[in-house]
Amino acid sequence: MKSLLRNSLVALGMFAGAAWADATDELSRLLQPLASISGNFQQTLIDERGEVLQKSSGNFSVQRPGKLRWQTGEPYPQLLVTNNKKLWLYDPDLEQVTVRPVDKRMKETPALLLGGKVEEIRGSFNVSSKKGAYHLTPKNSSAPFKTMEIRFGNNGLPSAMTVRDGMGQTTKIKFSGLKANPQLSSSIFNFKPPKGTDVIRDE
Repeated sequence: MKSLLRNSLVALGMFAGAAWADATDELSRLLQPLASISGNFQQTLIDERGEVLQKSSGNFSVQRPGKLRWQTGEPYPQLLVTNNKKLWLYDPDLEQVTVRPVDKRMKETPALLLGGKVEEIRGSFNVSSKKGAYHLTPKNSSAPFKTMEIRFGNNGLPSAMTVRDGMGQTTKIKFSGLKANPQLSSSIFNFKPPKGTDVIRDE
């Protein structure tokens, strides 16, 4: 399956802790008003040598808490859907869908941060800010990424995300055409496989 939608001084310690707290509060204030978001994305996957491995684009919808629909069009169609309980990864070219339960690790994925519970950010990430960007490092060593950066536009909506994994690969995502708090039907966060689709259950 194609790559889908894929971390002394006491005074110094106190200063760093205060900086994290301030950045976490700032990020929470930006995300809190966004009960839902929809729009388009362009995604670039870069390897550890800085070479572009893949470019893709598509559209997405996210709704708090934990609901996501992430649809990639070109070059390889793929659909990821989660209703905060189950996650479906559908590959139309292979006529195959993988179904798995949503666990804590999946809830720490970058896209779901936009639709997750804002109050859980402090418990899950160390957050710092620099030059208008928020840098998040998961506290859980088994999280699916090592570091993440999120930027916001003048409209208060996310404009870009950069994600680095443990293998040295970097994923850069640019958002466009975002809508804040659109009315989203709950049906788009569930998936019914087309007739003839192979269903793989990863329980």
